[in-house]
Amino acid sequence: MRRAFIWLMLLGWLGACSSEAGPARGEFSDSDALDFGKVVVGNRAAKVVTLSNPGSDLAELRAASVPAGYEVRPTALSLAPGSAAEVEVVFFPDRSARFDGTLTFAQGGAPRADIGIELRGEGIHGVEFPPSLDFGVVGLGETRTLPVTVSSTVETSISFFVSIDGETGSFRSGSEVVELAGGESRTIDVSFSPSVEGAHTASLVLRPCHMCHSMRIKLMGSAGLTKLLADPMAISFGTVLRGRSRSEYFGILNVSDLPATVSAVVLVGDPRDPAAGGSVPSEFSLVGIDGPFELAPAASVPVEVVFHPSLQSETRSSRSARVQVLGPNSELLFEVRLSGWIAGIKVISDPPNLGFGLQARGIDARQSFVLRSAGDSASIVLDRPILTGPGAANYQVTAADESPPPWRLDRQETFYLSFLGDNVGEFPVEISFPIRVDDATSEEQPFVKVEATATVVDFPPCELEIAEPSLRFGAVKVGTIVTRPIVITNRGATTCPIVKLALDPNGSSAFSSTTLWPGLLAPGERRAVATRYTPTELTGVQDRTSLFVYHSNEETSTAVVPISGLATEFGLVAEPNIIDFGWVPSVQCPRDAIKAFTIRNGGAEPVKITGITIAADGSQRFAARADENLPLTIEPARSKSFSASYRPLDYSHDIWTIEIWLDGVDEPFVVEARGWSDDACGPLCWWPWAICPAAPQSVVVNTRSILSGDAYSPSCREATCEWQLLSAPIGSTARIAGAGCTPSFSPDVVGTYKFKLAVTDELGTRGFDCQHELTAEPIDAITVQTVWDVPGDIDLHLLNEGLADRRDPISWDRDPADCFHRNCTEGNRPSPLWEGDLEMTASLDRNDLAGTGPETIHIPVPSVTHSYAIGVYNRGNRGTPVNVVTNIYCGGTLVQSVPTVFTNVAQFKVIGSIRYLGTTCTFTPDGTLWSSYY
Repeated sequence: MRRAFIWLMLLGWLGACSSEAGPARGEFSDSDALDFGKVVVGNRAAKVVTLSNPGSDLAELRAASVPAGYEVRPTALSLAPGSAAEVEVVFFPDRSARFDGTLTFAQGGAPRADIGIELRGEGIHGVEFPPSLDFGVVGLGETRTLPVTVSSTVETSISFFVSIDGETGSFRSGSEVVELAGGESRTIDVSFSPSVEGAHTASLVLRPCHMCHSMRIKLMGSAGLTKLLADPMAISFGTVLRGRSRSEYFGILNVSDLPATVSAVVLVGDPRDPAAGGSVPSEFSLVGIDGPFELAPAASVPVEVVFHPSLQSETRSSRSARVQVLGPNSELLFEVRLSGWIAGIKVISDPPNLGFGLQARGIDARQSFVLRSAGDSASIVLDRPILTGPGAANYQVTAADESPPPWRLDRQETFYLSFLGDNVGEFPVEISFPIRVDDATSEEQPFVKVEATATVVDFPPCELEIAEPSLRFGAVKVGTIVTRPIVITNRGATTCPIVKLALDPNGSSAFSSTTLWPGLLAPGERRAVATRYTPTELTGVQDRTSLFVYHSNEETSTAVVPISGLATEFGLVAEPNIIDFGWVPSVQCPRDAIKAFTIRNGGAEPVKITGITIAADGSQRFAARADENLPLTIEPARSKSFSASYRPLDYSHDIWTIEIWLDGVDEPFVVEARGWSDDACGPLCWWPWAICPAAPQSVVVNTRSILSGDAYSPSCREATCEWQLLSAPIGSTARIAGAGCTPSFSPDVVGTYKFKLAVTDELGTRGFDCQHELTAEPIDAITVQTVWDVPGDIDLHLLNEGLADRRDPISWDRDPADCFHRNCTEGNRPSPLWEGDLEMTASLDRNDLAGTGPETIHIPVPSVTHSYAIGVYNRGNRGTPVNVVTNIYCGGTLVQSVPTVFTNVAQFKVIGSIRYLGTTCTFTPDGTLWSSYY
């Protein structure tokens, strides 16, 4: 302790105007400054000041002002004249800072100024320590302890309290009080034990005293889970053939921020695999994985798993297992499920046996078979077949697509087996196809086998009937192709071998056939030979050839069918090109079935038709006539209508030709007709038949037409008709008027209407229905029609854009620019007329106030100088929303169909603009919508 001496001189007060001496007063002199230097925070440093009173009066002193960080003891004292006393000044810094100030003593009752002592000192910590401590990432439930070194930088001893400020549950200190000798260093153990995942912070607090400012070390750490995942969680090996193997991989991924330990990777059984009995199936194995090992954060390791069914494995069966990944202490981290299918290839023949039955000598016979993979998917290849057996030399195998061997069998492959017998006898054969899988002979199924047999016999002579004693193509335009059949029927009681069918090699090359089939005809069987005529030049004479039919042997021709045709320059086309009457009854009440057909002139010159006949022997069954009187002329690109009738005389199939004779041509234009009748229908033969019009109808919208139906009853009972409307264009309300077979119908919306005619006989038997179509065409060059779904007032408008702007609201609902309900119905027209011409002025058919339309506006002859705008207006339909459809037609063709949805009354929408170009139109959408339009 340092001492300072301050002398206090007491001087008497002398009155300036009094001769008497006044009372004695004390006076203090200035003091010295006290410098404490550097003092460790929390420690004390003391100095002693000696105060003396040299005066003659008692001096009362007190410490009037003490700077922060300092203490004075005592704070007040009395000094007798001539006496002295010690005062202790203590410096006690509570933080690291300078503490400078003035200690002031005051004399009680004295009017003189106080006396001060300058105090100087500095508080220092005297300790070095790191600013922070980072624990990194620590797993949940784990503890990491790190040391903190604190060192004394002064010669005196230091002590301080240690505590944690912040997350006291996660961080802990191993010391509560630390004492350091001068210059000494010590460590403090700090532990981090997180219980919640995420970042954690706190402070390690070093406090020299309870009232002192602290020193802080920032503590940081993160908590994470040790987490390993598999990618993928399941492996399917698919189908693997026995004796083959397939490898797949899964990854062990460390998705945590911590290193993770894998103690083992093991294969275990799967209870879902009953065949393995809970043990590990021998078909699975792990490759190149050993434990234990550690995975760094974000690292992964691949694990190879192999599925390798052996040849002894059960074919077409599944196997399953699990891979378990274990952590420390054999803890199960996760499982990867394994599954695989053991393939069994199985190639089968469909059919497995081919029976050619009885064959004639010298006849080529052919049958097909399919080799199909009935097992699992595999790379199967079929090699060239091996034929064995007594008849092997008489058979030949080819692929249906004519591809050479080997054949890859993806799913199935079709083959032909041909047989040709050269003598009488049995001809068995076994055909073996070698099987390769993955370019190696299959150990599971080395071959797929097909067996075939044929018996060659000498047949008796055939009884063949050829429906066409001659085939007449008639007049055919040069460069076109016409194909007609020659039907051959076996009328005998035994099978007839057709050895060969051939066209006369000396005949015209304009004839050909792609169905010159040899083979066997069973009794009653019929087959057709398709014969083609393709004239290539005008010769002025008939092209001729013959079809030769051979049976039993190649030396005897059983029939010769003459074939003829004439090349012309006329391009007539019959539609349909074959008039097919189908089945027609021929029981108690035979009746003519009627079919319509047209003949179109596709050439450049008019064609004059002078007559219509039916080819010989067909006149009793078939008839034909023109809808106009003969002769008639068909202009280029025009058509004429005809009708044909068919009345079967017995149960038979009839094919015949209608001959259309042309002026100046020696051969007729031929139209083929066919029909048939038999008793296979049983009771159905007696049901009544509905007869609809032969062709669809086409009429102008809003005109009356007749649905010309009829009823036919094979039992001769009276039958009645009932027409039904099946479907109509949207918005149509038209209904059938009248009853019976011939009611009337007036279409009110452009489009197609479908009807059904039902017939019932007098016993109530409902017969066979028929259906009919009627198409309503627009009236004029421009037709606009609108319909809607909710009954109410919707108005259709058509604006002459030569008179007004469609985008100006005041243009609409005004005469004469707009055609609408007030000026365009009941014979009225906009005034003055558009273009000054009635035919060029629009008209509205009606104003529908309470229905769903349609409303239709027509212009017979539109102007080509300007457009016409279409608008729809919800004048008073409150059943919103109202769905409106507006169809715009040009010359009978639908140009545009525009849907509109009105959500409120008084909405007006401009649909778009149509412009007439003479024969066609263009349409420009608009879409302008005005609300509250009145």
